[in-house]
Amino acid sequence: MSTARRPYRSVVREQRAAETREEVVDAAGRCFEEVGWSGTTMSGIARTAGVSVKTVHAVGSKADLLVEAFRVRYVGGGGWVSITEESEGAALLAVTDPVEAVATMTAWIGNAHRASGRLWYVLRTTALVEPTVRRQQDDLMRYKQESYGLLARKLLDLGVVPAEEVPEHLMDRFVALLNLVMSAETYVQLVWDSGFTHEQYLAWVRAAIPTIRPC
Repeated sequence: MSTARRPYRSVVREQRAAETREEVVDAAGRCFEEVGWSGTTMSGIARTAGVSVKTVHAVGSKADLLVEAFRVRYVGGGGWVSITEESEGAALLAVTDPVEAVATMTAWIGNAHRASGRLWYVLRTTALVEPTVRRQQDDLMRYKQESYGLLARKLLDLGVVPAEEVPEHLMDRFVALLNLVMSAETYVQLVWDSGFTHEQYLAWVRAAIPTIRPC
């Protein structure tokens, strides 16, 4: 009979570790939002989270924390995956009513921008000087390009935009225009800079999507 002992596993300890990680990532996000990349320090994140600096370092580097804080706000954490692999994205692509599809699409991306918009600007500017962040941003841009491509096809299939008015050789431009209308930059300009409410922004996007035409 084997006398080898099974490794000890504490569910409570693992749960607490996961909670601590969430607290550190959230605190990092708040720090980056308030003072940007250069103003954020690991000790500042530790103070905000109420943990030690050692604990913060155990969760990740400063660059890792920025990326994960943005990712949690934008898609809920995890890696960058196809929209078809997300529960909300898959549900969106399954909608068959044109009006419902546009409303669902708009709410989905609008809520993501409301939660992550400030960190998006920190991420983009930091990517210019930090290779780790730049690699993650490149992965995100590929994910976004694929996602907007699928959304664009969905709009054409449902007749929200007439398919005959978007020839195949202009499909890339159609996707780019859809991305522009639904981008974080557009959200920031309308809501933060121009005083739109979140609901007014959503209404504007719903009205704008059917008018998109590539040229």
